[in-house]
Amino acid sequence: MAVLKEVPKRRLLRTWKEIAECLGVTVRSVERWEKQAGLPVHRQGGGRKARVFAYTDELQKWLEQGAMALGDAGDATPPVRRWTWLRVTAGALAAAAVAAIVCWQTGIWPARVPHSWRFAGGHLLIEDAHHRLCWEKHLPPFDPRFEVETQDKVLIADIDGDGRAEVVLNYVPADVAEKGGSVMCFDHRGSLRWQYRYGVSKTFGNRTFAPTYRGNLLRAVRVHGAPRLLTVANHFIWYPSQVALLDPRTGRLLEEYWHPGAIYECILHDLDYDGQDEVLLGAINNPGEGLGHVALAVLKLPFSAAPRHPVPAGDPFPPATGGGELAYRLFPLPDTGRAAGWLPRIASMAVDPHDRILLETTAPESSAIIYYLDLNLNVVEFRLSDNFAAVHERYYRQHLLDHPLSAAEIALLGKVVAFPAAPDGNSPELSRFWRF
Repeated sequence: MAVLKEVPKRRLLRTWKEIAECLGVTVRSVERWEKQAGLPVHRQGGGRKARVFAYTDELQKWLEQGAMALGDAGDATPPVRRWTWLRVTAGALAAAAVAAIVCWQTGIWPARVPHSWRFAGGHLLIEDAHHRLCWEKHLPPFDPRFEVETQDKVLIADIDGDGRAEVVLNYVPADVAEKGGSVMCFDHRGSLRWQYRYGVSKTFGNRTFAPTYRGNLLRAVRVHGAPRLLTVANHFIWYPSQVALLDPRTGRLLEEYWHPGAIYECILHDLDYDGQDEVLLGAINNPGEGLGHVALAVLKLPFSAAPRHPVPAGDPFPPATGGGELAYRLFPLPDTGRAAGWLPRIASMAVDPHDRILLETTAPESSAIIYYLDLNLNVVEFRLSDNFAAVHERYYRQHLLDHPLSAAEIALLGKVVAFPAAPDGNSPELSRFWRF
């Protein structure tokens, strides 16, 4: 019999393994319980690559409601409880029969619980755990790049804490250059609850940007116990990116943060062990002309909880989009990338079981640099991909570079620079840190 390990408050479980460990059973058991007994497991995304997650308080409630009466062949129910299990099962069957008669007489049947999603033509289809259709929506045409450039297309989760799963859609219209994208929230029955349009007209420096943003990432978060929806949207063509904290009940904007470049990755982790997750954003910092640099921004929840650092007069690295970060780091741009005109990107970002932040940055011809950071964002270890030196040598022989790869240059590729706020990633002043 599974017993939920004691936890002080709601905690997010991000994998099947974490869910199984929390319940004290096998992964195979929790996968079966989800299908057969309604174990409250949520999914972000669709298909085989969908990310699963669960909340400890929902698992506790599921246990208290007696769902474990179904038993488990993989984790055998103790013999002393078998008669109790039979009696509970018989009672549950009788209750189910009575409920079925009432539903048949009244014509009211319980709604199916949204579990997964898929697109078919211009329709969004929401299905339950048994792949039965819950509801569908016909939507206006999407932007052709929606399928490739939007990472989190749909989020199915109880984002507002009402005990029911909502469906959140990153909608990018075909005319995104004119109208901009939005996030749409549907209730468990498919009724549109609210719609929030990303971005606003915004001025940074001497440029004003129209509110034409493309949603990219969705996260259900908790801020001191209160449910919130965190969204990330990148500008349709230029550099600003908006990170918004929304009220999941109404879609009202509560707080926002602006970054000077597109954001591609977002993970949540309690960096300072205060019980509240921080937001880690993997991005490219490249306002204006230039290739820019890979960046890591850390935000508090709420965003306003981070201290604002004063900007000294004559500071060569003033905040490009207003600041507000708890911490900020820029990573080097390899000279192979500069020679090839390669935009620096983050291939992956994660926190491993040892509380190290793993971050992989891309370079030309499938080469890469891998960094391990501690929770204070200091470099613990880094390594170049096996083909990095060979690509550098070939560029040197082709006269694309004027020097071979040296030990000093390799050391500089492991140098990650801290800033009090996001600077201009194309500032000529940055060359002082990386002299290749």
